[in-house]
Amino acid sequence: MPYHILVMRQVERLIDDPLIIGFTWLVIFDIVSGIVKGLRGRAIPERTNSTKGLYGLCKHMLIMTMVLTVYPYLITLNFNSMAQFMVLAFSYQYLVSIIENLSQMDIHVEWLRPIIDNLASKLNLAKSQTDYDAKDFNHVTGSYQGKEKDNDTKNDSN
Repeated sequence: MPYHILVMRQVERLIDDPLIIGFTWLVIFDIVSGIVKGLRGRAIPERTNSTKGLYGLCKHMLIMTMVLTVYPYLITLNFNSMAQFMVLAFSYQYLVSIIENLSQMDIHVEWLRPIIDNLASKLNLAKSQTDYDAKDFNHVTGSYQGKEKDNDTKNDSN
């Protein structure tokens, strides 16, 4: 069978692939939770704006396009584990983003708030911590660039 036919058959199978279906729902829920966070998060200094929203939508489209292109290609090359790991890694990142969005929302549901706070604590999310400041982190890599608070306190006490 010609390789392009094999690739096309694998692309057709994406519609029923539970991993891709779950990934797609995570992306959709992340977009919706990000929009709702901007509307409900009263204490968030970086509220939703058109530039941030457009950047986010472009990022989601790029990731979805990459996953939906690379995943079937890797499977046709018999790299099934690598393809699944790639989708699971992106799914994990979207799950973290959803929990960050939920933890920053002004949610007053007494049974839901402890679950969100517990998940944010377990995942050690920077944005859910009380001393989080977006300016202290690199926009692209996420690495910390702020002052070391523990060292500053130790130096002040000496």
